[in-house]
Order: sequence, then structure tokens, then C-alpha cells
Amino acid sequence: MKDWLVRYKFKNWDKTQGRGKTVTQKMKTDRAAFIAKKLNDTKRWHSHGRGISREILEKDLKLIIDDFGADAELKTKLRSYDKLFGDYMMRRGKRAAIHTLGRYIPL
Repeated sequence: MKDWLVRYKFKNWDKTQGRGKTVTQKMKTDRAAFIAKKLNDTKRWHSHGRGISREILEKDLKLIIDDFGADAELKTKLRSYDKLFGDYMMRRGKRAAIHTLGRYIPL
């Protein structure tokens, strides 16, 4: 989780939102460790295998998350992709897969 946050979520995080400070690699790593630790606290979330809403993640963990639902065209495209992917997985008899550029890797 921590490595994923640093590599993907924080890859374009160059300035802090409040003071506009330059963000260092250590700041990214420390923030990712904090978030990973909080997300792994099952007593706090009382969940296992259930999602945590975007609103809760923004409020409690101070994450900045794009709201794809706010863009009607993008929302339609994502829902279409999700349906197509779900149909594909059902026909393959698989529960999950990774979709990379040009291929699906069933798990």
C-alpha cells in the first residue's frame, strides 16, 4: 500500500496544499506510511472487504481524491468499461483481473 501511494497517488505531488512547500521524497514516504497505517486499522473502520467512501477518506485521512462522478461523460465511460470488464470476467469464470495496456491478466 505504502509503495503504491508513493509511486502512483503522490507521483505529481510537488507542493503542499496549505503552505506551498516543496514536497520531498521523504515527505511522500512518511505520508504514505501514515495513510497505510490508518487504513490497516480494522478496529477503526470495522470493515473487512468493504469499501470506504471517498468522503470519509477525504475527511479522516485528508486525501485529495478526484470525483469522477462529477464529470458526466467520464462517469458514463467508466461505467461502460466496468460493465464490459465485468461481463468479460464472468465469461472467463474469473473473479478478478489486472488490466494493463493491451492485455488482461486473470487472477
